[in-house]
Amino acid sequence: MKSPQAMLEYLAEQIGLLYYHLPLAYGGTAEGVEVLLCAYHNAWAHLTAYEGDWRTVWWEALAAEECGSANFSTRYAMDHPGAAQEEIAAYVVAHWRPVSEKLGVPIPHAALQAEFDEWGRERLK
Repeated sequence: MKSPQAMLEYLAEQIGLLYYHLPLAYGGTAEGVEVLLCAYHNAWAHLTAYEGDWRTVWWEALAAEECGSANFSTRYAMDHPGAAQEEIAAYVVAHWRPVSEKLGVPIPHAALQAEFDEWGRERLK
C-alpha cells in the first residue's frame, strides 16, 4: 500500500496534469474536468486533515464569479451558449488554480513543465 505522503503527491500531480496538460483528455468534458478537480481536492483535503471546510474556499471562488448555485463549467456554458468544450474547460482550470493555491496544494509545477517540455507534449500555458 502507498504511504499517505505518496497518495498526497499523486493527488497533487493529478491536479497539476489537469492544469498543464489537455484537461479534456482526462475529464472528457468541461463538466468532467470540474468533477475530477472537485474529487481530487476533496481527497487531498481529507488526507491532509485540512483545517476548516475546504469547500468554503471553492464556494468563495464560485461566488466571486457570480455562479449562484452553478459550478464554473455550468455558469460559463450558460453565459456562453456556443462555447466549445475546450473553452469551457480552460475557464474551469483557470478558476480552480486559485483554489489549489489558497489550499496550499503542492502541485509539482516545475516537474510537470519539464516533463511536457522534454516530451514536447501539448500543454496549457
